[in-house]
Order: sequence, then C-alpha cells, then structure tokens
Amino acid sequence: MFSAFFGNYLLNKGRVQLEDMKRVLEVMHTKNLKLGVLAINLGYMTAKEVENVHDKQAFMDKYFGEVAIEQGYLTEEQLEILLAEQKSERLVLAQTLIEEGIMSLEAFEQEINLYKIEYGLNDDQFEAIRNGDVHVVATAFMTFEKEEKVQQFYIEFVTLFVKNLIRFVDTHVSIDRVQRIDELEYPHLISQYLVGEDTFFTAVGGSEEVFLTLAEKYATTSFEAFDEYAIDACQEFLNVTTGLFAVNLSDQDIEYTLKPPTHVTDAIVRPKNTLYRIPVHLSHGTIYLIVGHLD
Repeated sequence: MFSAFFGNYLLNKGRVQLEDMKRVLEVMHTKNLKLGVLAINLGYMTAKEVENVHDKQAFMDKYFGEVAIEQGYLTEEQLEILLAEQKSERLVLAQTLIEEGIMSLEAFEQEINLYKIEYGLNDDQFEAIRNGDVHVVATAFMTFEKEEKVQQFYIEFVTLFVKNLIRFVDTHVSIDRVQRIDELEYPHLISQYLVGEDTFFTAVGGSEEVFLTLAEKYATTSFEAFDEYAIDACQEFLNVTTGLFAVNLSDQDIEYTLKPPTHVTDAIVRPKNTLYRIPVHLSHGTIYLIVGHLD
C-alpha cells in the first residue's frame, strides 16, 4: 500500500513521469531492499549519512550496518529493525526509483518529508500507511465535513471498500483526498442504496476500460467487452461490499436493507444532498467512490 500511495503522490506532483512509473512497477518486484533506503524512510539516517557509509564501503570490506554503527549513525537495535524491514516489499518502489536513476537519495528523503507534511501525517499515521493499515489510512485522508457519527460511518465504508479491492481486485490501491460533489459526469456509474433509519447512497464511477479490467479481475475471467456479464461482475463487487457493510452495522444493532445495485451509462450526478467523491487509484486506472446520505 505504501508503494501505491507514495507512487501516486509522486505522479500527481510531477516528480515521476507515467512511463517511468510503469517501468519501475515492472522491475520493482525483482529488487531487494537496501538498508540505506530503509534507514532514511524510518528517519534513522539522513541521505548524507547514507552516502558517507557508501563512500567508506568503497575502501573497506564491511556491511552497511557495520559501518553505520561504527559511525554512530545506527544503534544495534535500529539495525535489527532494518534487517527485519528489509524482508518486506513495501519499499521496493522507493529503491527502484533510485536505482533506475529517476530519483536521488536526497530527493527521496525530501519527497518523503513533503508527503508527510502535505497530508498532515503524524508518525503513527505514516507507520500505518507503510504497514497497510487501511482504516488508519482512511481516517487520515478522509474529511467529510460532517458530524463525528456520519464521518465514522463513511470512513468505515471506505475502509471496507478499499479492503475488498485489495482482496479481490488489486493489491496496489491508493486513495486520494475527499472531494465534495457539485456535478460530475461518468461514462459508467454503478450505484446502490442502503435504506434504514436514513438512506445511504454509494456509487462507483469510471471509464469503460477501467470497469472492464475491474470486472475481469474480480470475476477471474475475461470478457470480450463491457457487456452485461462484465457489468454484473462490477455490480456484484459493489453488492458484496455494501452487503458486508450492512452485516457489520447489524452487529451494532443498526439495521439497513440493501437495494439492488444499478448501472447507468453517461451518468450525470447533480446531487441535491451533499455527496462526496473519493478518487481510488488502481494499477489499471482510477475509479471514483461516491458516498452520501439522501433525504
């Protein structure tokens, strides 16, 4: 998840071009994480300290960790943590960016810090992103300008939606900031209502190409076109998510009835009530999750 979030951030900021990112994603799974990259990411060392260790390694047959401890950059405990982290694939994106010559160590360190500042992430939230804690990530990114009860309602739904995308569709999922909707148009829109003490509306908008790939990944089969079978697969994905959400609410003695999902083409959303849109970035494109309550 960290790679998805940080990679998307770099793309949005223009720090990395789309073609470079595609190349990075192709090779990142073959890379082993380096301790210097990990040390910067965890805030144990600066880029300059990492470079100093590399310079000294050119003249001595010692491991990175040994030199870093000798220089007072790392403690034994920090090195143990780094060695454990090295087995993870979470930061392969960062290392690949550096090895492909797209970003320097200094730029990587700077972008990490800017990323934290821009999204207002504290150390716990940043750690949660690195660990793929979807609920904490959603809490950090989601502000709906609603009372706390409604805010938590939406965060719980977004969390479940993202978890199901990761489970059934794509492991490289990231979400962007919440946007309040005035009017939006989508080539395709799949929506569903949950009716109980109030009416909760949710929908997913996007292009035919992105929905088709989503349908194929979810149904684990190929479709010749975005036909009724592919549409059914996308509707089923939303239905499974909202159904599970309703079950979770029922466990809290909050009862909602699920209405069948629907699909429309060339949809135009002009909400009378306040609706919110969350861009959800997948490895094959972006979909837009919409949530809100209706009168």
